Amino acid sequence: MNIAYILISTPNDTFYEQTVISVMTLRNVMPNANVYILVDEDTKATFTGKRTLLEKYNVNIVTVDVPKKFNNRDRSRFIKTSMNRYLPKDFIYIDIDTIICDSLESIPTDYDVGMVLNRHMKTSESPVKDFFEKNAKGLGWHDGYDDRHFNGGFMSVQGSEKSDALFKLWHELWNESREKLNGTVFDQTSLNEANYRLNGAITEIDGIWNCQINRNCKCMPYIHDAKVLHTFTTKGVYAHDIAKPEIQKSVLKPEHPELDKILANPKAAFNDVYDLNTDFYAVEMSKTPAYIQLLKAYKAKGWLFKTFNALAKIIGKIS
Repeated sequence: MNIAYILISTPNDTFYEQTVISVMTLRNVMPNANVYILVDEDTKATFTGKRTLLEKYNVNIVTVDVPKKFNNRDRSRFIKTSMNRYLPKDFIYIDIDTIICDSLESIPTDYDVGMVLNRHMKTSESPVKDFFEKNAKGLGWHDGYDDRHFNGGFMSVQGSEKSDALFKLWHELWNESREKLNGTVFDQTSLNEANYRLNGAITEIDGIWNCQINRNCKCMPYIHDAKVLHTFTTKGVYAHDIAKPEIQKSVLKPEHPELDKILANPKAAFNDVYDLNTDFYAVEMSKTPAYIQLLKAYKAKGWLFKTFNALAKIIGKIS
């Protein structure tokens, strides 16, 4: 089986470390998989000293030519939207902020491209529906197809005319949006527009293949049987213990007991999380100015929150 990652990194970030962790967990359950790491020349040049750990896991480093003018984010997206050009015909793509919990050999292949719904829910149910719509409408596009908006963090690809057409259109639309929006682009927006224009080239697969651990998505039904935990290490949106930069950086050290503890039971590594907050009304309310000001007042522990609280009690009695 062919497994692909994309890594654009410098020693100043933790993307290399995240990749090592994901590949390390993959090797534990799939020792014979063909692993490809797609990089640009600048990233490959940093593979010295401690940043040679990936070599230990028998990976194929594939260097892709990217426009020099692109920043690192756009270099990553340039490769991602055209990755089928640099990989074997059939492959699985996985984001680097992941933990592989079980072999992927049993994944269905009766489709051209298989992906999991973003946040494990239909577009109309999503707490970020407005975000999808805003990104798409700014380009005159659509936020999904058949009430589905797919997450680009995991793709099972069977090489075919249809999958090739999806990548070709995705790459064109991503580049179009990058030029129109002066660099402020989201590759997932162009992916879902490409899927719309191709009348649903992407097939929905079970959430266990890309269990998205987030504070406002329906990940709970999939955690127990998850093959891949997508832990979202972007600052401010994570919920999993491995998202901590100091934990990620420790993988390059000779010993990393905290990391080992997490990886020994990754489906229980939520020590800093009291509530995944899957109540979407609460999620929406938390974005309002009223909530933000109330939170500030609560943290201050002063008279303002006490006044808010007293008024709430009065309103509760009246209602």
